[in-house]
Formats: sequence, structure tokens, C-alpha cells
Amino acid sequence: MRLGLSALAIALCGGCSAQISDARDPSVGSIDPMPDAGPTPTDAGVIAACTSRTVYLNFDGQTLTLGPSDATLNQASWMTIRLGTAPPYLAGSNGRSAAIQSISDGVRSQLSQFPIKVTTTRPSSGNYAMIVFGGDASLVGSNFSAAVNQLDCGDLRPNDVAWIADTVTDQRAINTAIGAIGFGLGLTATTDPRDCMCSWDNRCSPNNSLPCRLGSPIARDPTARQLCPGVTSQDEVAAFRTAFCK
Repeated sequence: MRLGLSALAIALCGGCSAQISDARDPSVGSIDPMPDAGPTPTDAGVIAACTSRTVYLNFDGQTLTLGPSDATLNQASWMTIRLGTAPPYLAGSNGRSAAIQSISDGVRSQLSQFPIKVTTTRPSSGNYAMIVFGGDASLVGSNFSAAVNQLDCGDLRPNDVAWIADTVTDQRAINTAIGAIGFGLGLTATTDPRDCMCSWDNRCSPNNSLPCRLGSPIARDPTARQLCPGVTSQDEVAAFRTAFCK
């Protein structure tokens, strides 16, 4: 990813890692468990939560091992070292609890249209995408300093493992988390600064002052460094719905 900021990872394929970076430096790139997002009320009643997959936001520190990406095994294929450990997100910061609450609420809000279950407690069963927050790239073996995930064209591995650095905060952290999930579903970079996939390994500079949007549909950037062969556009809303609600 590239965040005027960001740039995500390597070549054309269905198994590349992606990340975000500040300027030209590639990157983005325990508290008490918070309550999970419940069903979203509407005028017609209550919308049932999507149950095919969960989003697990891990702020408490995590040891990761190099291997086929699998959140249930704490394995990540994008690692450049055999073993790495992310410390708890913003460890020692006075504003840590408030920051975690804000990011978690923001991710829940931006995924509430489905609605997707977002939790800060590891699920005991079922498929889930894990986003590990905390530390810097050297600690987890990321080629990028702000965030990373593995591009999964076709969404063949449901238990993705992404990582986001301590330096990624506020609305940028929320937008980056949404983009990391999308990259793991096989969505690639776009050129719209408001789109959640802007900057995932291309030259798009995202607008992180506002919540990002999911395009439905939107053109993929053909100049991005990571692409899914033969695909020129993507319906990001449909991709999330298919992965989490089918």
C-alpha cells in the first residue's frame, strides 16, 4: 500500500504481501475485552449479524511464526523472519485504552452495513481474520513499516493475519484495518483517495481524515505492484458480503 503515504508489497499474484508506508519508506503499513458488536437495529427490526467469518482485532501482543497464513495457528506468510513478536499496541501510553476503544468502534461502524462481527477477544471457533496491532516492522518481520497483509486472490485462505504498527493511529488505523481485510479477500489497490483500498501497493494517497468507503464497483489500479490476473474492477461491498455473510 502506499500512503502518500503508503505502499504494500511485492509482485503480481495470489500470494503476495502488502503494506503501507509513510512518504517513500514502505510501511502500514492487555485491556479488558470490549463487548462484541451486536446486531444492527433498523426501522424494520434487527439485521442478523454475518456469521461466516469474524474480524479479530488483537491489541494485546502476539507471537507470529512464518508459514501459510492462518490466524488460528498464529502463522503469517508475509514474514521475513521465522519467528517474531508484536508487543501490545501503544504499550505504556496513557491514551492506550481510549485509542483501542476508538479503533474498535470505528471498524465496527464502518462494517456495520453487513454487519460483520468485530471482536477484541480471540474467537474460540470458526474462521476469522486477525489484525495484530503493535510494535514496528523489525519485530514481526514485515518488509513495510506501517502495515502488511498477504494478497489472497480468490480468497482461498479464510483465516488471514495482518499487522499494523504503533505509528498508525486514529482514523488512519481504522481505514488501514478495513483495507487490510480487503487485501486478504483479494481486493487490490484503487486510485480513489476515499476508497479503502487506496494505497495498497500503488501511488494513491488516501484521505485518512474521513472514514474510507468500499467501492461497489470500482476500477482496480492497473499500475499497482500487486494484481490479481485478469481482473480489472472489483465490487468491494460484494467481496466483504460474500466472505463474511454467505
